[in-house]
Amino acid sequence: MLILQGRIVTPDHIIDGRLRLDRGRIDSIDTRTRSMEKCTDFGQAWILPGFIDPHSHGLGSFEPLDVSGLVGMAQLETHYGVTAFLPTGAAMSVEQYIDLGRNARKAEKEVFGRGAKIAGVHLEGPFINPKSSGAMDVSTRRPIDLAEAELYIREIGPILKILTFSPELPGGLELIHLLRRHGIVPSLGHSIAAGEQLASFVKAGLRHVVHLFNAFQPSGLKEPGVFRAGLVERILVNDALTCEVICDLQHVAPEIVILAARVLGAHRFIAITDSLTGAGEPDGLYAFPNGGAYQIAGGVARLAGGSQDGALAGSMLTMNRAFYNLVYGCGIDPILAARFTSTNAAHVLKMDLETGSIEPGKRADLAVVDSSGECLATVIDGELIYRR
Repeated sequence: MLILQGRIVTPDHIIDGRLRLDRGRIDSIDTRTRSMEKCTDFGQAWILPGFIDPHSHGLGSFEPLDVSGLVGMAQLETHYGVTAFLPTGAAMSVEQYIDLGRNARKAEKEVFGRGAKIAGVHLEGPFINPKSSGAMDVSTRRPIDLAEAELYIREIGPILKILTFSPELPGGLELIHLLRRHGIVPSLGHSIAAGEQLASFVKAGLRHVVHLFNAFQPSGLKEPGVFRAGLVERILVNDALTCEVICDLQHVAPEIVILAARVLGAHRFIAITDSLTGAGEPDGLYAFPNGGAYQIAGGVARLAGGSQDGALAGSMLTMNRAFYNLVYGCGIDPILAARFTSTNAAHVLKMDLETGSIEPGKRADLAVVDSSGECLATVIDGELIYRR
């Protein structure tokens, strides 16, 4: 039995107390006592449900291009409180997307008990509108091809959890139907769809949106003095959709994060990193899988060279800092922040009956974070995997 002491964040309360773990699960939650029972005391640090990141392109010196890179990512994720994540492929060839899935299956077994759980893979693309490709090279964008999508479903198998695409492209509705039939989350991203189109996507089965506000067409002023609702506004008010938000406070301003949290409510906001290789590493020049370069300076990644030189690329964020930014940068209640960094992603990935919140009987997947945002410890299946 492992006993942790600190400020425990449950779905409804913050308890200054003790958390008992037994046989890989949460056994009980009690208020702090003077018991002589041996425990690991974290003082006033937060004891949180382990972070779940459904959108990460790399971490540290690792990228998800082979088994060793995936294992390295999984082990390093525990330094930041992550207990489960989806390695995410973008700007890849057909072969690279398939290899990501195959290698993730192998890495999942190799890393078991030694790192964060690889809960699946997320393919961001390749069916992305070239008019909203963001930091991804336009040459890696392709029209929707249902045969190619079926190839990914067949070759990657059940570990394929999310596929992000631009549903306004020809074949978008058919792709939503195909993914839903196979239990894969169809996800809207890099879209310039008209707001009026969203209803048809949701009716077809769309339920998820990646990095809301980023790589979306601006809406708003259509004629002097008149503000019109566009795609982003319609996403915000559609209760069927969960929405990822990059919480580095660079991609999305704190005021917009606060606004999104209020509109999306307790169950629809999902904090992500969208991290690149180099997150947590020194400043320097790095490269995407397709060879495109980006420069990290002051913890911010920007494209280096080409027509988009200097444009903001994926983030250098880690999930412990996402929680810190929500609580201390945006004034969001820690109970809500825990939902945003764990519970809601667990629900999207159909893991919420087992993990994603601190409740008796659930898997003991935990992160311990202090008031400066540092991860002090990570527990996976009741085992202390990382201790700072």
